[in-house]
Amino acid sequence: MQFNEETHEYTHNGQQYISVTQLLKKYGLSADYTGIPATVLQKAATRGKSVHKALELFIGGDQSMLGLMDEVDLFHKYIGISNIDLTKAKSEQSYYDTAYKLAGTVDFQYDLNNEHTIADFKTTSSLHFDTVAWQLSIYNYLVTSGDIMSYYFNKLKVYHFTAGKLYVKDVYAVDYDQVKALLETNLQGLPAFTYVKTTKVISDTDSKLLLQLQKELVAHNEVVEQLEKQTNEILDRVKEEMIKQKDYFYRTPDFDLMYTSPQHRKSLDTGAVKEYVTNTGGDIETLMKETTTKDGIKIRMKK
Repeated sequence: MQFNEETHEYTHNGQQYISVTQLLKKYGLSADYTGIPATVLQKAATRGKSVHKALELFIGGDQSMLGLMDEVDLFHKYIGISNIDLTKAKSEQSYYDTAYKLAGTVDFQYDLNNEHTIADFKTTSSLHFDTVAWQLSIYNYLVTSGDIMSYYFNKLKVYHFTAGKLYVKDVYAVDYDQVKALLETNLQGLPAFTYVKTTKVISDTDSKLLLQLQKELVAHNEVVEQLEKQTNEILDRVKEEMIKQKDYFYRTPDFDLMYTSPQHRKSLDTGAVKEYVTNTGGDIETLMKETTTKDGIKIRMKK
């Protein structure tokens, strides 16, 4: 398999193979960067390539970029904490499928806790999660040579480098049948592909109940907001009278009213502290504290 980095094209035995990136773009499954200036995209792409290359060299044993590139430092720290053995890891490994004339290069692979992980490095400011899921799922298909059992046992992860931090997240696997359907669509030269999620994470009963609860919460919050607004209007009038009469406490049979004067508080200006530490030659990272937040799930209602 030959790869032309400039054109991002793969060639095998004189035949051109479509890359995973090209496949996703062809069928509208890649991230949409419409509206972003070409110069900005080019700068981001150049930066991304340099980070990928540095990480590839580091995984291969070259530690010359430590202390020179933030992404390598962050990656080095995470690898140490996670006990990932880089001597057994794979970097920039190419895979291809002769039946579908498809090829791709996997950024990072390793084994940990009896699980094989297929990972991708991202340096974009925001993460397009569904696109990453498709990309890694197709890589997974190529790595497993299309074996459905192995497909569902591999773990998918994305290493997202952004704003001076590294976020490592698990990525869901697109249903195997949907991956096959996409590859068949391209093989047959069809112009469009419709992605249909066949897996369910919530039952119909719970879905209906959740919708009902959300509607009730919205209605409840609207009532609460109106009550708070009316309450504040009355309290504002009472406050004006208290200040005018210099009477700061009033008792009724049902409630007490107390006026509190404005409070002056001091808080640490973290931006100024960071600038001071940096300017004096200190390392702000030595003052940082890392915590792990509890996982959770959010619901966002459609309008």
